Amino acid sequence: MKKKLLSFLLMICTAVFVFCGWQLYRYYHAYRQAEQEYEEVKEGAGSRENGREIDFKSLQKTNQDVIGWICADGTSIDYPIVKSHDNEEYLSRTFQGTSNRSGAIFMDKNCSSDFESDNNVIYGHHMRDGSMFADLLDFRDASFLKEHHQIMVYTPEKDLKLEVISAYAASGDTLIPVTFASEDEKRSYISEILEKSDVSANVSVEDQKKIGKLYTFVTCSYEEENNRTFVHAVESDDMT
Repeated sequence: MKKKLLSFLLMICTAVFVFCGWQLYRYYHAYRQAEQEYEEVKEGAGSRENGREIDFKSLQKTNQDVIGWICADGTSIDYPIVKSHDNEEYLSRTFQGTSNRSGAIFMDKNCSSDFESDNNVIYGHHMRDGSMFADLLDFRDASFLKEHHQIMVYTPEKDLKLEVISAYAASGDTLIPVTFASEDEKRSYISEILEKSDVSANVSVEDQKKIGKLYTFVTCSYEEENNRTFVHAVESDDMT
């Protein structure tokens, strides 16, 4: 009886070990597959020296949903931006159309594709291997932000040089406005996100009045259940 019980327990342990090994392989394979795909996309996107010259015509041949490209100073964030008719498609679909948990960097469906919304909202996964938008969390560190505070967004029409003004973690249910009914409402929102920030970008009251459009970047956080990291930026010209 004891031998049968030991054999049964051994079978269970073996099954658990095989299952865990298979799950780890799936995760690794998915990460590797996404990494290879995005490296191919980057190689065909254009020059990386002295800024970026993105070949959007080439990118559009791969995916008509492409609307921009993002590079974040001091991070590995260097990806195309897409926009779909909903906010679900690119949660599990790469830029090249492969089903993959890494997904793609995508704009909120309610925003304007030409980045002319009052608040341009961009989402991306926080992958455990550090890819996609995982490095957004670095902007919540004061020493990092002091050295690395710029985010570049390239579009077919223009290059947007952005300055990070706020970064913090909050519930995934936090409302992110895309439009503001008035200038007062926008200023109130700016004041709110500055107060929430884990770091100070030294934005004066006068600077706040100069701010035009906002750019909000969102990814998952793991401090608490359903947490997100929010990074808010504005155009550099608004801060001069």
